[in-house]
Amino acid sequence: MENTVTATWDTIWWTIMVVISAINLLAAWFFFFRSVKSGIQDRENSKYLLLLRVLGLIFISVAMYRTVYVSSYPGRLVWFNTIFNSPFIIRCLAACAELSFIGMIAAILYRLNKEMGLAENRKNNKLLYFFLSKAPFIAVGSLLLAQFFAYYGLIKQLFVPFAIEETLWAVAFISIVPLVIEGLKQLKRTNTDGSMKSYKVFLIIMAIWCGGYGAFQCFYALPFIHWAHISQDIKAIIPSNALRTAIFDFTKSRDFNTWGGIGFIIWHSGYFSLCSWMSLLFMTAPRKRNKIA
Repeated sequence: MENTVTATWDTIWWTIMVVISAINLLAAWFFFFRSVKSGIQDRENSKYLLLLRVLGLIFISVAMYRTVYVSSYPGRLVWFNTIFNSPFIIRCLAACAELSFIGMIAAILYRLNKEMGLAENRKNNKLLYFFLSKAPFIAVGSLLLAQFFAYYGLIKQLFVPFAIEETLWAVAFISIVPLVIEGLKQLKRTNTDGSMKSYKVFLIIMAIWCGGYGAFQCFYALPFIHWAHISQDIKAIIPSNALRTAIFDFTKSRDFNTWGGIGFIIWHSGYFSLCSWMSLLFMTAPRKRNKIA
């Protein structure tokens, strides 16, 4: 009876997540096709619109795939016993999605910084000026570097590379905090006509995200999950055919305790719902508008 109940709850949770991802994907396609019309009408912003819509569509498409084919890298656990659920294949897709996600954020912050002169207004403070002007590049660079550690950890099945990867994720979002705060402060002072409303919404969302995600990583995930298990690497035996093993050797499981319990549910559910909703927001291309639309 216990196994039956567990299987039922697994199926319910998985079905809910798949339905949410499917709705997100339909919305992403709607935004994408609408960008074609927007680009024709707004040639000045057409490249910016198209960039964010393409990156958003990539992220949400991969999120849909990964919601169906649930996978865990360190333990090489999978939801379905098929090559399409191979953690290595999903890692390749994840790299595209993760760089698309941070690419959208960086593109919006770069444009915001340029339009509002946030860094230029702080040239007298060299340290603050550096973080304000370089934050989008630091964030993208951190997640680009994180991809190499993610692949290395998956292939070698070690904990240290994954711990470094997650640390770089924390660095990426902590690095943009000064720019987000400075943007909110300046908008409060200068945005009297409402033309920067979409930027304000974006910055509020980013402030909540950076605060919540940063706290989750720094006070829970990094010390108690990722760095807590690195001592196991000392005893790790790496097979000579590690790459082939990473692609074809995985274990089907639907036991939440095996996957990591409540931590897994929170991470997986949030990743493929909240992050997708944020991507949909980014696809609306926050920018200064002459008219509130």
